[in-house]
Amino acid sequence: MEKRTLLAVVLALGVWLLWSYFFVRPQDPQGVQAPVPEERVEKSPVAPAVHEIPRAPAGGVITVRGAAKEESITVTTDKYRIVLTNKGAAMKSFKYNARGTELVVENSGFQAKGRFDFPLHLSENEFLEGGALDEVLWGTGKVSNEEVRFVAAVTMQDVPVRIEKTFRFVKDADYFTVSYRLQNAGRRSVVFPGGAVIFSASDFLGPAMNFDNTYNQVHGIYSVDNSFEKTSKGGGFFSKAGIVKKENGVIQWVGTMSRYFLLIMIPEDFSGSGVIADNRPGTGFRAGMYLPLDELKAGETLSRNFKVYAGEKDKDKLRAVSESIIDAADVSKWIEPIRDFLLWALLKINILFGNFGWSLVVFSILTKIVLLPLTQKSTESMKKLQALNPQITELREKFKDKPEVLNKKIMDLYKKNKVNPASGCLPLLLQMPFFFALYSALINAIELWQAPFILWIRDLSLPDTIFTISGFNVNILPIIMTGTTYLQQRMTTGEAVGQQQKMMMFMPLIFIVIFWNMPSGLVLYWIMQNALQMLHQLYISRKGNRKSAE
Repeated sequence: MEKRTLLAVVLALGVWLLWSYFFVRPQDPQGVQAPVPEERVEKSPVAPAVHEIPRAPAGGVITVRGAAKEESITVTTDKYRIVLTNKGAAMKSFKYNARGTELVVENSGFQAKGRFDFPLHLSENEFLEGGALDEVLWGTGKVSNEEVRFVAAVTMQDVPVRIEKTFRFVKDADYFTVSYRLQNAGRRSVVFPGGAVIFSASDFLGPAMNFDNTYNQVHGIYSVDNSFEKTSKGGGFFSKAGIVKKENGVIQWVGTMSRYFLLIMIPEDFSGSGVIADNRPGTGFRAGMYLPLDELKAGETLSRNFKVYAGEKDKDKLRAVSESIIDAADVSKWIEPIRDFLLWALLKINILFGNFGWSLVVFSILTKIVLLPLTQKSTESMKKLQALNPQITELREKFKDKPEVLNKKIMDLYKKNKVNPASGCLPLLLQMPFFFALYSALINAIELWQAPFILWIRDLSLPDTIFTISGFNVNILPIIMTGTTYLQQRMTTGEAVGQQQKMMMFMPLIFIVIFWNMPSGLVLYWIMQNALQMLHQLYISRKGNRKSAE
């Protein structure tokens, strides 16, 4: 009776999930891009004094004039709480309201400022090593409810140049804008030796976490000729340590990507001519866009505007800002539908249980029920294969010097007994899409970040490391998974012989290597599948024993 009740509850839950997914779809709110009516602006006193910072870029001596004291300006919208500073005209704090998460990380362990500085680099050397405008205290030209403008007076080649950086914010949008304006206020031209200036977003992106972990990597990202690219730090089989990556082409956007968030600069009404990315080990993760500029003539002004997306790897939010940045979600197209359904199902189940670990357990049970008919056929096929083992052993002895004849005889034996030797792998193959989709969800879905289960399992998005020995993580769940894999194979195949025996010995060892540093939620799912398969095998064995006794 209890078994029937449990089965009824599980089936009812499955029907509820399917009904909710196909017939009860959440309504998308209509985005309104209206100016912020009430933003709080906090401003420290500005001293009129001026200081100068000499810097020597490729084009000769440059002098920057700015304010004497640092100012802080706080802007609050529906989406963000931002603290801007006139030091480098940057954002020293960026609070993402939906998750209550700080995205500016200054102490990351890398040589990175961490601030969202959106700098204008006057040369490649400035891009890599920093420039005169990065640390100078800019003047505040204008502050309003929806706009903050910073101004720097620059002397280049003895020619006065005015540089403006303006931030504009909108109320209900997942983006803001950054505008640049260069004005030659002198009587002769200013020449840019590199023939271009470089725009970039930031050299780092939070939230703060253990960045030594493989899954918590940060990348510089960009789109060249409509192809999404992300950089990785130097070293390894596919990248050369210490290089600076450059690539020519039509650049649609540049930015920075962390495990869960994106910061992307999308040029408005223009595109870049190339990209430069800092691939040197130990430095930040900056990717910059080249804008061709040979010279700025006397009295001439150069203006460029960027739309900036700052938010989660959510395709709907990305699409609302620009179709060109959808690929930055970095989700495989063929696995995406399954991943979305799986994540949706986990979130729905979690409403009932309030713990993603138990939700994964329930999801494993539902998956097993769906695949039960195929599992049944697989088990029957495996039993038939076991029954043929004595005959196969006899054939191996008889035709051990004639492999072609042996293979033909074995296949004839399978055909005569209507056995498909590959059918035993069918449930495993059908589980692989769920496996990869779950892996994608646990890697990229912020909902599962820092989600605990029980006992030592504190974060299902990371390995369940209990301690480290000389840099080697000791994890418990992969060991449990290896044991259950071996037992499950032993129960399914019985006393295997030949190749089956070798496979049964090596498969668990291969699995423990593959799964050792994978997210604990994924390993938990696989353990549950093994446990449920063993329970199913026990049921079949007892049922067979009863029939034999009768």
